Amino acid sequence: MSLRRLLRKLRLLVRRRPRAARDVVRDYAEYLRAQREEFLSHEEDVERWAEGQRRFVREAFGGAPRSWRVLDLGCGDGVGLEELRALGFRGPVGVELAPEKAARARVRGFEVEERDMHDLSCFADRSFDAVLCSHALEHAYEPGRILGEVRRVLAPGGALCLVLPFPDPGARNERAHAAKYELGTDRDDGGEAASAYLAARGFEVTGRRRDSFREPELWLFARKAVAWRPGCRE
Repeated sequence: MSLRRLLRKLRLLVRRRPRAARDVVRDYAEYLRAQREEFLSHEEDVERWAEGQRRFVREAFGGAPRSWRVLDLGCGDGVGLEELRALGFRGPVGVELAPEKAARARVRGFEVEERDMHDLSCFADRSFDAVLCSHALEHAYEPGRILGEVRRVLAPGGALCLVLPFPDPGARNERAHAAKYELGTDRDDGGEAASAYLAARGFEVTGRRRDSFREPELWLFARKAVAWRPGCRE
């Protein structure tokens, strides 16, 4: 091992655990650039990953009313949107930061807003019955801000179906998964920290499980807590 690599490993061992994305990527513009370009990948090109996405959508939405209006937050190439359509949901909508991914989803025939998921101001309050967020929230710069927007656009009692890489330890991918420290998914605690994070931001966790079909994941099922106010936990 080279001296440079050894010194880097030692620095990682002795440094304090980051608490938020800004401890890893200090400049927001750089964060956006990296997410659009450096960490760009196309899930539809990896069949195991795409099937994992379809598998989750079937599990999460298979028993839901087909009248639901669903938002896919961080929809990527549109694999999840396509499975929602196959299940019978009409007009699911996507949000995607990367222009190339948004374009691929639009080719599939979906309405996709190309925008930063921290700002969902293009959608009215209470305009969705459910939000799908798979392998997206860990990429956030301010996951709490995103969850606030999700609460706003969800109807009372609306569903949040969330997939996070779990456990997601180490510094290797922390610039890509900048929110993992704040969410607590860098530690294998059975999903307790991530569940508590949702609860503190106005969601009642109704289900939690681990899965490893495509990679180790945490599946969280939650609903918008109607009586919740900032600063309280229901």
